[in-house]
Amino acid sequence: MFDTGVFDRGVRETICCLVDGESDVGLVELMTDLHRSESVVAERKLAAIAELFVRRTAEVESDGAWTSTAHEVVEAEIGAALTMGRAAAGRLIGLGMSLRTRLHATREAMARGDLDMYRVRLIEDATANVSDDWIGEVEHQLLEQVLAPPRSGGTGLTGRRLTNAANRIIARLDPAGVRAKREKAQADRFVGVCAAEDGMCRILGSVPAAQGRAFDARLRELANTVCAKDLRTYEQRRADGLSALIDGAGFVQCECGRVDCGQRSRIATTARKPLVHLIMLDATLAGGDEPAYLDGYGIVDAAHAREIAADADVEPVQAPSSVVPTTYRPGTVLDTWMRVLAGGCEWLHCDVAAWNTDLDHHQPFEHSDPAAGGPTVAGNMTAYCRNHHRLKHSGR
Repeated sequence: MFDTGVFDRGVRETICCLVDGESDVGLVELMTDLHRSESVVAERKLAAIAELFVRRTAEVESDGAWTSTAHEVVEAEIGAALTMGRAAAGRLIGLGMSLRTRLHATREAMARGDLDMYRVRLIEDATANVSDDWIGEVEHQLLEQVLAPPRSGGTGLTGRRLTNAANRIIARLDPAGVRAKREKAQADRFVGVCAAEDGMCRILGSVPAAQGRAFDARLRELANTVCAKDLRTYEQRRADGLSALIDGAGFVQCECGRVDCGQRSRIATTARKPLVHLIMLDATLAGGDEPAYLDGYGIVDAAHAREIAADADVEPVQAPSSVVPTTYRPGTVLDTWMRVLAGGCEWLHCDVAAWNTDLDHHQPFEHSDPAAGGPTVAGNMTAYCRNHHRLKHSGR
């Protein structure tokens, strides 16, 4: 029933080929081959887990006496066999059964090595609440995008981009269902604070997307109110920004230690809300069902987008002029256009928000002679987060 001969089809030989003299390209090709083989093996493992669960379910249902549930039984068996806890075993059961009963095409792609465990989990999570009436069409449309040949410079949909693609498809096919689930999630919003180790606390919560993006933006602003000599990391300054919010302060106290620190002279008190960007079509704003995109979050359904826009400044997105500028930094129109098109950092698998990225020139800008090359135009620019911008310029 289960083909376990994957290692007889060359994987053992591939593993044995790893030698000290292997070229860099050879190492990348080797890890790619092994990654595909790992997906094939993972699909077989999940199929075996699902089969065991089906058998135990039949046994429990035929047992007249009180007993543990089939899920509990299989969790215990998997945990013992694969050395993992109940929660991890339960997740494998859920994924295995989803592939067996709902995501048939996804399972086939995984069995071919075309989808790895990471993207399969993303697909399952994104489609978990899709009804049986829609799951086949949602999966079909999603896999058309996920399995499409990679575009130049990319490797197809993954990470948040894959989730966004799924959410867009679901919102188009079943807008009423998406709206009902969102309203239920908003009703369940909460923020919790619990004790942690070493004198710390953990904060966990679930709030509406726009509020979450505004909160993130405010912490980012506060983290950047210190001077350049402050030695704290960005993440530490964000955490201290939360304390500043609690205390009602408009800035994070600089810890550079210099008497002549100019922090306070650079801080302007403002009553405005943090800046959050929402991108939608005119038709959506007018009442249509096309989903919108919340920068740093992803796809939001049309009704939700209109709720956010009701208390926002709405501005039309303009296409940049055909006139090639001679300046290094893009103007406001081109800057907005590029971030709308990018949707986030365009490095492979990076999900940093578009308005938190740098706009980088493909062909370097010629500062001494702007007309000589490296124009500041859409076709010569890419949105990269600061980390990947630096990596690109490192030459590696």
